[in-house]
Amino acid sequence: MGEALLKHNPVSGSLLWEGLVADKAQVEEACRAARAAFPGWAKRPFAERQEIVERFAGLLETNKATLAETIAQETGKPRWEAATEVTAMVNKIAISIKSYHTRTGETHTTMADGAATLRHRPHGVLAVFGPYNFPGHLPNGHIVPGLLAGNTLVFKPSELTPRIGEQVMKLWEGGRYTCWRAESGAGRGAKPARRCRSSRILMACCLPAARAPATTFTASFAGQPEKILALEMGGNNPLIVEDPQDIGRGGSRWRSSRRLSPAGQRCTCARRLLVKQGERRG
Repeated sequence: MGEALLKHNPVSGSLLWEGLVADKAQVEEACRAARAAFPGWAKRPFAERQEIVERFAGLLETNKATLAETIAQETGKPRWEAATEVTAMVNKIAISIKSYHTRTGETHTTMADGAATLRHRPHGVLAVFGPYNFPGHLPNGHIVPGLLAGNTLVFKPSELTPRIGEQVMKLWEGGRYTCWRAESGAGRGAKPARRCRSSRILMACCLPAARAPATTFTASFAGQPEKILALEMGGNNPLIVEDPQDIGRGGSRWRSSRRLSPAGQRCTCARRLLVKQGERRG
């Protein structure tokens, strides 16, 4: 076991969660467990995987109030916004099932000198990293499609939101699927991330990240084309003003909403204001 990790409510300062950071041996053990579970999970008929994922959606709905309260306490979001995040998690199930049928399957094409066949198969063990700003919805967007496709995974929630990560994993276990993870809580800083990244068992890594860690992960995955690296990063996003007649009022609204909308930083926050050249007032 590694060092202790404590999570406090950012508003009240009260203790919300405590646990221990996973050490290198524990991370590797979780990866091996996910690898051992992969063949059996991948061989299950899609209908069975879908049933388990839909059961998870029902558990999300049943526990919506509890999950929203945890997100609100850990992130400082208002409860109404935390509730919308849980709703997005529920909605992601049906979206992912539909997307699976749209983007997978088997196709055969007759060609002049033969035939071409396209098949889709599970990839292996995925590492999913959770962010602090949408600790339920964003990792859910990788976990659900990954499991539907027949993959297994290791999940590391943000060290800033370990409690919601633990609660969601318990729901998966209640839905009769063991979603293997590096530990029951989280890791401090970059240590568990480095430990996951260095595992030879992992075949894919999905993480929302800033430029520095994303660059590090890209370098680590270089020369391994058989592995998937999915980076979800915020860009240098602009807001475009088509009609600049009242630029004063528009600029004020931009300044007040460009970074925090409505609680916490978003990857779609705007950093630039582009104004169409023309006549303006204000």
